[in-house]
Amino acid sequence: MTCSRVVTRGTILAAVLTVCLLNAPKEAAGAAPADKWRGEPIYHQLTPLAFGDDGARAAKARDGAEKDGHEGDAAATSVFYDVLRYRLDLKIDPDAESIDGTMKMVFASDHAGLEQVVLDLSTALDVSMVDHLSGTLAFTHAGDSLSVTLPTVLDPTAVDSFIVHYGGTPRQDVNNRGLMFGDYVAVDPFDAGPVIASMSQAAFANFWWPCKDRPGDKARSIVSLTVPDDLVAVSNGELIDESPAEPGWKTYTWQENYPIASYLISVAISDYVLVQEDCSTTLGTAVPLRNWVFPPDEVAATADFAPLCEMMDHSEGLFGEYPFVGEKYGHAEFLWSGGGAAAMEHQTVTSIAQAAIAGDRRHDGLVIHELAHMWFGDSVTPDSWADIWLNEGFARYAEVLWTEAEYGQLSYFGHMQNLRPLVDDWRGHGTVYNASPVLNRVVYDKGAWILHMLRGRLGDADFFDLLMDWANDASRKYGTVTNEDFIVHASTYSDHDLHAFFDPYLHTQESPRLIFSPQVDDGPNGVDTQLTVTLSQVQATLFDNIYPIRVATSGGVETVRMRVAAESVTETFDLQNAITTVELDPQEWVVW
Repeated sequence: MTCSRVVTRGTILAAVLTVCLLNAPKEAAGAAPADKWRGEPIYHQLTPLAFGDDGARAAKARDGAEKDGHEGDAAATSVFYDVLRYRLDLKIDPDAESIDGTMKMVFASDHAGLEQVVLDLSTALDVSMVDHLSGTLAFTHAGDSLSVTLPTVLDPTAVDSFIVHYGGTPRQDVNNRGLMFGDYVAVDPFDAGPVIASMSQAAFANFWWPCKDRPGDKARSIVSLTVPDDLVAVSNGELIDESPAEPGWKTYTWQENYPIASYLISVAISDYVLVQEDCSTTLGTAVPLRNWVFPPDEVAATADFAPLCEMMDHSEGLFGEYPFVGEKYGHAEFLWSGGGAAAMEHQTVTSIAQAAIAGDRRHDGLVIHELAHMWFGDSVTPDSWADIWLNEGFARYAEVLWTEAEYGQLSYFGHMQNLRPLVDDWRGHGTVYNASPVLNRVVYDKGAWILHMLRGRLGDADFFDLLMDWANDASRKYGTVTNEDFIVHASTYSDHDLHAFFDPYLHTQESPRLIFSPQVDDGPNGVDTQLTVTLSQVQATLFDNIYPIRVATSGGVETVRMRVAAESVTETFDLQNAITTVELDPQEWVVW
């Protein structure tokens, strides 16, 4: 619950009336139901307490059996090298639910005396050999880590490569993660078909291929997929080859020309039909829109993806040119256990669950969310999982910006209110920074609220310039970023450092609790024209917020703003006309 106080002037004294605004979901005119905007595959039922810790585990680099994909764990010594290129060549058998193939990795040493290269790879898969130009290399494979001994010790910046031969049945002990095999649902069971698809966030890429399973090391990639010739295999970037393999099989080769994080490398295989459009945006960007869907869902998908070019144009207007110019954008349909309307922002080809294709655009929010990830997450990528709100909070907020563009400002505020818990303002759900588990709800919804508050604080012009520059500056585009990077960047758009604004919302579970004491007096401009406001914080952690105060006067409505960074602040405002009512933050720009 949040409360705004309304002050009405009596004949002698100001009478104070407290009005409490419950954060129940509000249905603004023309807006879709609140549940339309849900849908990414996050851990809906888990809080940090239920998960078992407070996030500290995610900060520990661990080897062996202690790895936890939900926490984003990777081999500790994988920080000793920098991946330059991956090449995956896989034969995927839907009947046997198996994979067989190779992974070539080109890398540069980032460590003095690099002798062993440690990759992440599930021990459910078997490694038969590691090839090098000098011959076969010794390796050990245990505790979901693959350690390869190099033929010579490498100095920093030295470049080398090797090829891992591996295969087997990918591990399936974590639901909806890794490489998944199944059959899609059809009205006529004879129309059903096989589906093989990957879902690697946070650190589950190693469930199906050997890699450095960290978001902060981006590389270029080529993925070749050999599948039965009645199926279509889709991956990132552009299709550079489609050719017959052995009888009854076909190979699709996809090349990603832009840097990509290992968790974003994807596989989607089925008897797809292609729903496509060539999109030309207002900025002049030509983007091939390509959506691979199950045959029974072709009509529904055509309706659901109809606004995709408009969404691309909208996103470019806010965030700049589509980052992967020269490559496609679109979707590959897959199965999500439990039937939820989930999706995952694989670079240039979002995986979208069958349940999200309904034919009535009810999941527009999910579609725009994943598209926004092309800027926030795929192009500008978090350096570590602790920084994941820079992906998910931004994409969630992009949903709200689409609501505003489609339905207007009233729906914008209603949508923001729908993202707040009914009572607790995320208390007990962990922190936004270094969340545990990685994809906890707070990084989405509270992350979006931090951006909403930043917009209210800076004003639209500076806020949207900030977003545009964040997504497009050469120091960040196609690279990796940290939470600290964003705070420093945002501070350049303010007249003061913004750490004190961001830090309590990011690093604590508190919200400001305020005593609002307004007083109306006679002022230099006449009777009842002077407003004195005292705002006091009563919680343990001091926040730095700027609160809008709506003042209704005999001459109209004005808004004054108070920055409150201390325990108590008093400020006096002289208005031109007599004051009738005063409200603290009636539109809910600030979490308090």
